[in-house]
Amino acid sequence: MASPFAEEKTKESKPQRHLFHLHRRLFLLVLAVAILWQALLLIDTRLNQYYEALESSFKIILTIDGKTDNAVLAQIGETLNQKKDIAAVKLYSSQDGLEVVRKQNPQLAQSLLLLGRNKMPAYFELHLTPPAVRNVSALLDNLTTEYKGLTPHYNAQHAQLVFITGLCVKMLRMAMLLAVLTFLAFMFLVEAYPSRKNSSHFVSGMFSGVMAALCAFAFFAILIYPTGFLSDTIRFFTTPARQVLLVVFCGLLGWTLSKWQKF
Repeated sequence: MASPFAEEKTKESKPQRHLFHLHRRLFLLVLAVAILWQALLLIDTRLNQYYEALESSFKIILTIDGKTDNAVLAQIGETLNQKKDIAAVKLYSSQDGLEVVRKQNPQLAQSLLLLGRNKMPAYFELHLTPPAVRNVSALLDNLTTEYKGLTPHYNAQHAQLVFITGLCVKMLRMAMLLAVLTFLAFMFLVEAYPSRKNSSHFVSGMFSGVMAALCAFAFFAILIYPTGFLSDTIRFFTTPARQVLLVVFCGLLGWTLSKWQKF
């Protein structure tokens, strides 16, 4: 006959089944991944905005030597616009050029008038395609050879900065894409194996991943808050669509890690 103490010990030795697990170690792991992804998304957003600003502000000025008929200038502008390396062409007359200078720098325009240069030379303003910025010097050599009487003016350092920044944007996005594909391959390999664990544990792992993504967002929001109004400033660093994707990714990662190993 079994003693009541043995029965009580047997009952105490039975493992208790938890319907919902709080995965502390899983949460910390996904939180670290989420913080890294938040940093990458912020860097990508600001770097892309910086590249777009550099690219849109880079232009080439082709001043016209001497007086040229308006019909000839219009024909030159049409031929320039047809070249594949040139994205946009705009012709400015001497009066238009002086008005542009007056809007950007009134003191310089007044100085030109005082010196007696009341008429500026007409010029073309060119915007190049992104691939053409790399070889801008060779492109301008061909243009000056083809069109006599045109003198190019541009900032070579600006052109080099546009090319390097665009290259960094492409490299960063390729690295992020490769990282996402690697994570997806890991998730697929884990999901391919059956598991005896309760499905509620997977749900708790997904919940831990979602909470880690929200905590990572809150961490960066706290860092951004001292710079100004949060609602106005944060749009320069991220977008709602990216944050939703990050939350979904962290939830799936938490689900996968809860199936891959006990946390």
